[in-house]
This record gives sequence, C-alpha cells and structure tokens, in this order.
Amino acid sequence: MTSKTASDVARGSRPGWIAGLVLAAGLTLSSAPAWSADLEKVTFRTNWFPQAEHGGWYHAVSQGTYEDYGLDVDMEPGGPQVNNIQLLLGGRADFVMLHSSGQILTALEEGLPLVALAAFYQKDPQIIMTHPGVGHDSLDDLKGKPILLSQDAHQSFWPWLKQKYGYSDDQVRPYTFQMGPFIADPDVIQQAYVTSETFVVKDAGIDPNVFLLSDHGWKSYSTMIVTTRQTLEERPEVARKFVEATIEGWYQYLQDPKATNEYIHQLNENQGPAQLAHSLREMDERGILLSGDALTDGIGIMTDERWQEIHKQLVGLELIEGSVDPGQGYTTEFVGTGAIQDIMARYPDVSGVKAH
Repeated sequence: MTSKTASDVARGSRPGWIAGLVLAAGLTLSSAPAWSADLEKVTFRTNWFPQAEHGGWYHAVSQGTYEDYGLDVDMEPGGPQVNNIQLLLGGRADFVMLHSSGQILTALEEGLPLVALAAFYQKDPQIIMTHPGVGHDSLDDLKGKPILLSQDAHQSFWPWLKQKYGYSDDQVRPYTFQMGPFIADPDVIQQAYVTSETFVVKDAGIDPNVFLLSDHGWKSYSTMIVTTRQTLEERPEVARKFVEATIEGWYQYLQDPKATNEYIHQLNENQGPAQLAHSLREMDERGILLSGDALTDGIGIMTDERWQEIHKQLVGLELIEGSVDPGQGYTTEFVGTGAIQDIMARYPDVSGVKAH
C-alpha cells in the first residue's frame, strides 16, 4: 500500500497518509499543505474503512475542497472497534460520522449532547438479502425462517421487521460478516449493505434478492455528520464550512470519481475498481444519496417532518421513550440553504439544478 494520495501527484505538496498506520498507531497527517497555517484545523472520524460509500469526504480531503473552504481537515477511518461517540465526547474529534438517526435519539435519551448537522444518506443502505428461486422472494416469505443478524440490528431495524412482518427472535442467527455461508447455502437469509456484500455474492455468480428496508417503510436517516452541542455553539462557522465543503465534495465526487477512487484504493487495497464502481452504482440506482428531499434541497438535507416520523417509529418500537425531544438532536441551519443551492448549480449534471 502506498502512502501517496491521488492529489500528491498533481500538487506535489500534500503528504498522504496510510490507513493501516492510522489505525494501528494513532498517527494523523493533515490534509492541508504545510504552508497553510491560517487554515482552521478540524478533526473528523468516519465510521468504517475507506470506501466509495464515504467518497464525498475522501474527495474533499484529497482534492482540496476543504482547503477551499479554509479548513485543514485531519480525517481518520473508523472500524468495528472504534466508538465514535466516545471519541467525540472525549474531545478526540470535532465531528464524527454516525450511521443512523436512532443513535442520535438514543444518545439524547441518555443525556448525551449530540447534534446531527447533515444526513448524507436519505435512505439507509441496510438490506435483507436472499437467494432467488427458493421461495424467499418477499419479506413476507421470511416469517419463521432463520435470518443472520448482527447485534446492532436488535437496536435498530430488527424490532421494526418483527412488528411489521411478524418475525420473532427465534429466527435470529448470528451474522459474522463473512459471506461464505450465504454463498454456500441457498437457504441462508441475512442482513447486508446494498453497496457492499452484494458485490461479493454477485462476484460469486449469485444474483440475490435485495430488499432495501428504506423502500419498505424504515424511516432512518443514515451516514450523518455529528458534533457536540458545545462545538456547535462555540464554532458555528467551522461547522457550517465543514458541512458545505463535504456536500460540495460529494457533488464533485459523483461528477468525476476517478481520482478519488484511486486515492481510496491506495488507502484500502480491499476496495478495488470493480467494488468501488459497484458501490457507486448501487448508491445511484437505489437513491441512497439523491432521492426525496435531496433532489430539490441538496445532499445532506434533513427536515423536521422526517425527524418527527423517525421519532414516532422508534417510540412505537419501544426503542426510545416518547419524552425524547428529537429537535434537540439536530439542526437544519446548514442544509437546504441558499449556499447549498449555489453548490448544486455548479454541478448540474449531478444535481439537475441549472446555474443561475
């Protein structure tokens, strides 16, 4: 694995960083040139290893978008052993990526001062995946059948599936994030990400049934920028710049992902060109980033109405108390603004918005 970033070759000024070293030794290298001492320093932690699913962030950090907004962003990847809420509350990150809106509302219930600033996935990419041709062709068909699930599922979409489809905990089998069982046994049913595990099984010659839970009534936002209430109050301009730069990074990445995909591959050799292309294609075709409100109000949009729907769903599933005020867990001041409309107008081929 090389330590050069895709932009190092073009600019010759920005040192790359190696994901393995970052994870193993806690090393961090800035995304900004050494001469840019006037840039505002920001620390950000993703929730998984480098991948196309986080392409907007990797584009912004490797192609100079954050610098254009006056930011020197130190970005590190997450992983299965990284707790981003702890890092945020412990002052080791200014902003973090959290997977779901349910994490925010649960944190509020626990008295933790988290605030979501933007939701980049309008649809949670969580799916249930089955083999075709074995009678598992709808979610209704899966009642009473064993399903491989992670522990996290029990605090998010599994109670909803039980409530809506009559599933029971007797069906649950542990999911180890290994694809061998699914590939070997046509009766296996499992959770997955539409952008990830589907690539592995298709590469093995299986065209799976894919049930995107967001298309069946699961309300959660996903892949959000989150900070603390204190950071938002003390550094609102930095928060605004970070959100806007990331949104622009996403439009830039979707318009031309080539250099950023090379950069992601350098950081994570498991993400080859075919996997990266598959992830992008699934995000596009399924409307993960661009659907619903994001089509008119831009990537990252959140609305009061959607948060109320999420709150109602989670209360109905008894995952949070009804007394939790969702309005305390997010702000919409940086999304859907005139500045975001201006960004959209700069990338009409992606956003569909014409320049003024």
